[in-house]
Amino acid sequence: MAGFRIKTIKWVRTPTFAESAETWRARRQAARENFESTTSAAMSAFKSISSDLATGMSSIAASAAVKRVQDDAKAKAAENANALDLSV
Repeated sequence: MAGFRIKTIKWVRTPTFAESAETWRARRQAARENFESTTSAAMSAFKSISSDLATGMSSIAASAAVKRVQDDAKAKAAENANALDLSV
């Protein structure tokens, strides 16, 4: 055996530097667009949650204030009724 000869088969052409760079740029742009859309969706969700929380808290505070005013009015009416009963 005089020596081994290695035969290479080039089934796939290696891309040029320009092709590799263009592919890399396209992948980076796709990744950036994906990141921006995901971030935008997350920010929208957080804003919605914040808005819903604020609306809920203000609704609870308003109903508590209305209940407090109604209770005060009932107490005042009962006090006035007792004062009228005592004066008769």
